[in-house]
Amino acid sequence: MNAPVPNWLADAQAPKLVLVPVGLLPPDGWVPHVLKIQIIRIGDLYVVGGPAEFTIVSGLRIRRTVAEELRVPLENVIFQGYANSYSSYCTTPEEYEAQQYEGGSTLFGRNTLPAYQQGYAQLAGALRTGGEVPRGPAPRDMSAFQPNFVAGVTFDEPAPGRAFGDVLIQPNPRAAAGQQVVAEFVTGHPKNNLRHGATFLEVQRRDGGRWVRHADDGDWSTKYRWRREGANASVARITWDVPEGTPAGRYRIQHFGDQKSRDGKISEFTGTSAEFEI
Repeated sequence: MNAPVPNWLADAQAPKLVLVPVGLLPPDGWVPHVLKIQIIRIGDLYVVGGPAEFTIVSGLRIRRTVAEELRVPLENVIFQGYANSYSSYCTTPEEYEAQQYEGGSTLFGRNTLPAYQQGYAQLAGALRTGGEVPRGPAPRDMSAFQPNFVAGVTFDEPAPGRAFGDVLIQPNPRAAAGQQVVAEFVTGHPKNNLRHGATFLEVQRRDGGRWVRHADDGDWSTKYRWRREGANASVARITWDVPEGTPAGRYRIQHFGDQKSRDGKISEFTGTSAEFEI
């Protein structure tokens, strides 16, 4: 942390005193260097998105900049912070000079707001004329540098006499709208595979001679709960709150999981419940 503060950085941050130049620390600075700004048009309404926590007057000045460039009334422009990214506060130059909490938390110095105004003016001008705006630099992929302080999975092991995917609790044979269907499966640790873009479960409905997906873990009506039992055994509890309007028919629940063996190999498995009627 005892990093030198270059003169150019001290000048840019003045009158703030730089204790630690976090933007210069390895591997690529501890603050974002590339931030996204946007203007969205919905009819006569313009929504301006900014990647910081903007003070009231900062947001007002950006609205004025955009409205002037678009040549529309100020009330046609609304501003929303915390959009697309986050870079702490953004104050006006006058608020920055006061160096209260918000000014001290403005990362890029006294001219942070004017820099945003310049970018929004460029976007608004292109939006008005139909011109194109260069895409600009892309953020560096820092995923390989993200620290992870959570302990990893040692290995998974089913309870004696069980196999991964076995059903521990079967759904009741019948259910109706407003009731809950429950199934439990022998499973592995969910950290073995977070299943981004996939699912830990499916509620499937019989359609002729095949099973089709009716709901998955992205639906409000389903819940996936995982618990450890003992040192290395795991149980997945899947619930489905049957919504109103659910078509009558035959259903089942499938669980998709991954287990880690003692030698570190991760492999997939599937468990399937008994059929039940809605």
